[in-house]
Amino acid sequence: MNYSGAIVPSNTAMRTFLTAFCLLLSVAASAAPAPYYRWQSIVDGTVICRQTSPGEGWQRLDEQPFRDLNCSMPAARVDSPSGVPGFRPQPGR
Repeated sequence: MNYSGAIVPSNTAMRTFLTAFCLLLSVAASAAPAPYYRWQSIVDGTVICRQTSPGEGWQRLDEQPFRDLNCSMPAARVDSPSGVPGFRPQPGR
């Protein structure tokens, strides 16, 4: 058959595209869920646990992040993960 006018990618271009696509998928799959925080009502002092601000009239109770929606399991802070080769902490943290 004659494929005149059809655009057929080369093997190198296809390999490059597939490699970039696989790298993008691996980065997206490593994303962690957002932490939960305790929020306190300015009006009556009620404390709730949410990932984001419930709106006006609420302030974050403290800066402690939690892993669960009951705010009972603190999120572990890792200052220098030993499993990451070449890890360098940023200045000021």
